[in-house]
Amino acid sequence: MNWKKTLFSIGIIVIILVGGWTMFNIANQKVVNQDYSLSKFTKVDIDIPTGDVVLKAGNKYHVSYSGLEKNVPKVEIKDSKLKISFKNQITHIRLFNFKQLNSKIVIEMPKEQLESLNVDNSNGNFSADYLAVKIGDIDLSNGNIDIKDLKTKDGISFDTSRGNIRVESSNATGYDLDTSLGKITISGKKHGDSFEKNSDSRNVLEADTSLGSISIH
Repeated sequence: MNWKKTLFSIGIIVIILVGGWTMFNIANQKVVNQDYSLSKFTKVDIDIPTGDVVLKAGNKYHVSYSGLEKNVPKVEIKDSKLKISFKNQITHIRLFNFKQLNSKIVIEMPKEQLESLNVDNSNGNFSADYLAVKIGDIDLSNGNIDIKDLKTKDGISFDTSRGNIRVESSNATGYDLDTSLGKITISGKKHGDSFEKNSDSRNVLEADTSLGSISIH
């Protein structure tokens, strides 16, 4: 029918217009790189609407940001807690997967145990080559969680609505893992969409993803 063709044509036009506006918007926004030299911190609290977060081991306490100038984060230390937040809490609706829309925050610190780690991110990945923390909570709405070496004492919780969760090495004494649409793999062995072991122990690794896989080595 003609009305179906008309609606289809309107949809194509809207997509082209939105794509053109997005590309124009990106091209006219300034990208910056910013560094923050910090004093020692023992706690980390991150609350951002978008951007990848990378935690890496180093010999200093330092934060770097790369991304759009208008999204430069607020970085401060208060009572030994590193707090990172965006001044303008506006989440980008990523109709098109342009990397330029995403920002990146890199946190560098020595291989010392954090007392706590809390991450709340609507759109972005979290990765760490080494993470030692007494207790932690990482909550992503849209992003992957990737940790190479994980050391915890009182457990940690990973949650992402859309993304994969991977931990290459962990000292967890228990597991509570769930995925709605994906698979769970423990040390190379598949366990369906749910896996629980010693979940009443002190140091439990909890992981939940609605759309993605969970891999623990």
